[in-house]
Amino acid sequence: MSKPNKIRVILSTAACKLTRSALRKSGRGGTAIPGKVAMKFAGNILEATSEGMEIVVVTGTNGKSTTCGMIDHAVRSCGHDCLYDRSGANLLSGITANLTCNAGWTGKPKTHYAVIECDEAALKQVVPLVHPKAVVVTNLFSDQVDRLGGVENTLEEIRKGVKLVPDTTLVLNADEPRSASLSLNVPNRVIFYGMNKEVGVRGDIDLKDAGVCPVCGGAWTYSYHTYAHLGGYRCEKCGWGRKDPDVAISSIEKVGPDGSEVNMQIHGKNRSVRIAIPAVYNISNAAAATAACMALGLSIPKVLDSLSSAKAAFGRLETFDLNGQRLQMILVKNPAGCNQAFSYLTGLKEDYTAVLCLNNRTGDGHDISWINDTDYEMLVSDPHLKKIYVAGECRSQLADRLKKAGLPASAMQLVDDYGSLLQKLMREKNPVYALPNYTAMMELRKVLAEATGRKDFWE
Repeated sequence: MSKPNKIRVILSTAACKLTRSALRKSGRGGTAIPGKVAMKFAGNILEATSEGMEIVVVTGTNGKSTTCGMIDHAVRSCGHDCLYDRSGANLLSGITANLTCNAGWTGKPKTHYAVIECDEAALKQVVPLVHPKAVVVTNLFSDQVDRLGGVENTLEEIRKGVKLVPDTTLVLNADEPRSASLSLNVPNRVIFYGMNKEVGVRGDIDLKDAGVCPVCGGAWTYSYHTYAHLGGYRCEKCGWGRKDPDVAISSIEKVGPDGSEVNMQIHGKNRSVRIAIPAVYNISNAAAATAACMALGLSIPKVLDSLSSAKAAFGRLETFDLNGQRLQMILVKNPAGCNQAFSYLTGLKEDYTAVLCLNNRTGDGHDISWINDTDYEMLVSDPHLKKIYVAGECRSQLADRLKKAGLPASAMQLVDDYGSLLQKLMREKNPVYALPNYTAMMELRKVLAEATGRKDFWE
């Protein structure tokens, strides 16, 4: 696709910048509308405002924002400038707004590197415009089925995007069969990352998203699981299966609320690495970020050092101080991610209070039946769980699910609004872990940010 002419670039860039400025002066984020305005003047403005940049695009169901944040931090730690939109606006309009506002008035980019979080269905719109150096695919799980359909549909949406950029390096999760299948019959260079069987992760096996062998349609057999359908899979019919990762987690030495200590194997060489962001699934995200930086040709020792000072992405294991007590927020939006959050909490072996928040707006997916496939039994059976608050527009349905999981009605409190919830949390004596889905997270975070002096997401 050819670039827009110079006049259209200038008009589009100016309109985008002025629109965002006006929105932010009025107290709004201006994440998507400026991009829509820019595309009115030049539908392919990204061809100009991304020209010459080295860009990593991250897509997949879970882990996009955290992986992007780790890559951004690593690039900066290597001494380079980098553009990253921490708001998580991952559709074409939001990505257009971010890159166009980053450009000068003539459309020339101000930074050389960029990290883009991209919705799975939007990948085919974005990558032919920005010509990424690498595309990272984290994993594929059932998520927002009313918008994306089943997992196979999501995979095909990503595959459409991959086919448009044959010169782009693919960074794929070796542990996840659907993601790994994107390596088949493509000319792209492929870098695999994953967790080896020695990691000792809790094996909550759920194969509903695993699919069948992409080569022959055969069933999977596993030598080990990490979680859900991830692990050491192999087709029992034709033998196609997990590839040896270029970046592998060979062992996990420690997981705690302040981070993890692991051994990471890169091209056969073992390195001790500290990852500042906690939870086992973020160890996988750290491996993905390292593999992406390998695709960029960055210094791997500097990249690994940067993981020890990486910070949680907006709303993803972000920590707030409530009168000296820790509140950690964990975005959850589907059974696989929610179950891993429960595994993290129950593995900490400390008394805590949980806050569960559920909405069913467009940003979340209107279908909340996924809570029926989520292992709330794991959470409510944890002896260290001392109290549960339930909030959000779908709190009654969530409370019913908790009762079905065995939680007595007397053990939970339903809260109507986040202001009241904040007052209750301010009096808590134990650490608090809040698990909201997307729009609930935005609402709860706004209240927490105002109470603790935290900046808004665009600042």
